[in-house]
Amino acid sequence: MSEVKKVLLVELSVFERMTPLASGYLQAYAMTDAVVRDAYRFERYTTVARTPRAEVVQNLLRSAADVYAFSCYVWNMGLVKAVVAAVRQARPEAQIILGGPQVMSQGLRYLSSTDERTVVCNGEGEITFTQYLLALTESPDRFHEVAGLSFYRDGELVTTPKQTRIKTLDDVPSPFLTGVFDDAYSIAILETNRGCPYHCGFCFWGAATNDRVHRFDEERVREEIKWIARNEILFLFIADANWGMLSRDVGISQHITDCAHDHGAPNVVYFSAAKNKPHAVTKITSIFQDANLISSQPVSLQTLEPASLDLIARSNIKLSAFAEIQEDLRQKQVSSYVELIWPLPGETLDSFRRGIGTLCENEAQTVIAYPHLLLNNTPIYHHAQSMGILSRQAGGDAAEARVVIGTKEVSEPEFVEGMYYFYAFHALHNTRSLRTVSRYLVKQRGMSYQDIFAAFSGHLREQGDDDPVLAYMRRSVEEADYYDVNNYGLFIHSVLHQHRDVFTGHVRGFARSQDWWADEKARALFEIDLLNRPYMYSNTPLDTSPDGFGALELLDRGPRAFTVRVPEEHLPELTDAVHIKAMPADGTFTVDHKRSQYPFMPTQSRDHSGSYCHGMIEKVGNIMPVWRPAAPRR
Repeated sequence: MSEVKKVLLVELSVFERMTPLASGYLQAYAMTDAVVRDAYRFERYTTVARTPRAEVVQNLLRSAADVYAFSCYVWNMGLVKAVVAAVRQARPEAQIILGGPQVMSQGLRYLSSTDERTVVCNGEGEITFTQYLLALTESPDRFHEVAGLSFYRDGELVTTPKQTRIKTLDDVPSPFLTGVFDDAYSIAILETNRGCPYHCGFCFWGAATNDRVHRFDEERVREEIKWIARNEILFLFIADANWGMLSRDVGISQHITDCAHDHGAPNVVYFSAAKNKPHAVTKITSIFQDANLISSQPVSLQTLEPASLDLIARSNIKLSAFAEIQEDLRQKQVSSYVELIWPLPGETLDSFRRGIGTLCENEAQTVIAYPHLLLNNTPIYHHAQSMGILSRQAGGDAAEARVVIGTKEVSEPEFVEGMYYFYAFHALHNTRSLRTVSRYLVKQRGMSYQDIFAAFSGHLREQGDDDPVLAYMRRSVEEADYYDVNNYGLFIHSVLHQHRDVFTGHVRGFARSQDWWADEKARALFEIDLLNRPYMYSNTPLDTSPDGFGALELLDRGPRAFTVRVPEEHLPELTDAVHIKAMPADGTFTVDHKRSQYPFMPTQSRDHSGSYCHGMIEKVGNIMPVWRPAAPRR
């Protein structure tokens, strides 16, 4: 009897203690084949992509596997290439298979003509991986018979025909329910279907699955959710491209909350909302909100520019559906944030600014403009030259990310201008630092939001080189730090905590330099904004008594609150802009900043601070102060 060989499934993820779903599916499906079951034993190695390279290599070599299977993504491909080279050098006899969206259909890029023992899996992996293992039980010469592979033979790249998509997904056993996964996880990924009907130019989701959406059996999905809850896994990521697209998604969402109630987990649910199903999405969001499993709902617009929507094949996603979602969420008092991508083909600097202004006019609570990642195999990737795509490396050695810094419509200097514009907007609007004044200037004085934010961006860029706020912005833009998921959160940490006094000075200096400062009403509303700015942490020192108050009367200052009297003529704007519990007869309020913030702990990591602040700014309504009638003064 031949010796049983070891297969090591390798996942280098973004988050710690996350279920390695891709590896779980590969193992669970492969073990349905009797020959594979007898010929191989499976182990998994999972760690985060920021783990030192030497440590990863040491662990992989220590495993002494016969077959190494790597899941390859944009965030880990730099590390994967390095450790694969080290494994190949130390174990020349080992077989290596690369799979995942970063390497699909990219054999020329990731394979070497001198290495016939490394192959690439193109497309869904379960069937191809199992057939690959079966081929290895006899001879690598059988690779030609395996659909969905790329490999070198005699100096020539061979790519076999595409593997047929799995139509009956339940042919893939559940790694949750078949004992592949144990309970040592904090984050679970749940997949209830595969596929996406859209072909958005920046995304590989739809292109990878050829439109058709196939689904797992609902009872199986419900049992997986029970397993996740019973094993007290705190965070649940629903991996479907369009949660809420299928009618059953509402019932499954309710099942998640029922399991959370029964078992105390999961505590938080994340999902990508269906694009054209506003009523289902708001119903699902309300279900999770009522169970305290979600605190803010993303609304993924990406752009408001019609020319861009057409170029990226997203024009069939109705903007009216997003507007309807936003309005429903606001009526249900559920926080939401709008996601944009900068820069997309067809977008200009002017349309980007104008789009953000339009969102503000429509009461968008938080708007986040994420960088445009040029992902392998996407429609934009294939048409990069004709679209004038200019990109640069980002993410350090572990990643293989390229961020777009120019298009046919946006030069590199205009891209930079747009980034500074967004950082200024992020600091001013998303933190509510000039909220009441801006609303007044737009509604009563005919100004535009985009002009206000552009002027503030210019003001920040006039600061000295030693200014910490400008330095953060400049470093982020010049070094492409905005690729880091925590970068925007750390910027908020800076302007609302670490350098709060400096940033307050910038906001005050900007206001006083503008022509509208001569307007008595604008100056009064500016005083309201100074009092109303939120705090990220419960122990950030409360702002010192604002100087130069002329319209408002500051009566008292407590540990986390101000007491202030607002003249009657300013109450309409106040009522329209801030969170008021009840209107006092004499206009005297306690502005209470004690909300849902956690304390800042100096021992926590930068990643922790960035993640926390990013999450809090996405649900900024939860940390805005409450204005309530002040208790009678003695």
